[in-house]
Amino acid sequence: MGRTAKFLSLPGRDRRLLIDAVLTLARTAIGLRAIGFDAVRRRAMTMSRRGRPWCGPPPRRTVAPPPPERLAWAVRAAGGAIPGGSNCLVRALATQVLLTRYGYPSALKIGVHKSADGRLAAHAWLESAGAVIIGDFELDSYTTLRPSLSVEPGA
Repeated sequence: MGRTAKFLSLPGRDRRLLIDAVLTLARTAIGLRAIGFDAVRRRAMTMSRRGRPWCGPPPRRTVAPPPPERLAWAVRAAGGAIPGGSNCLVRALATQVLLTRYGYPSALKIGVHKSADGRLAAHAWLESAGAVIIGDFELDSYTTLRPSLSVEPGA
């Protein structure tokens, strides 16, 4: 089954969630290249708190928000459709935007790891309520670079 058929076979709520994830990933990937990490993060968090269209129209508050794991699913599923969408930092930031938008707190973590051959590797992941939401990849081998970049919705 092709991507379009898979997309159309999803329930309407999941299709909307995937569209939000695609838009958020695209804006995040483009923004990171154009204006840098700090500016993208600051703008995305400000707009998602105000319900502005960083990642689509504001969510309806009459239904329960999707759980954090479902938001991460949408970002992972949409990642292959966007150039740069499989990058761990792009995914973590995009997921943080969606979590903030739906009222979930989160903490962006960035860590480094030195391999046996001396190469330095970096990785980003996102935690919410003490659980890794996206980017769970050999995290015990990474040392966190700086304090987590936490977001409390409405703050």
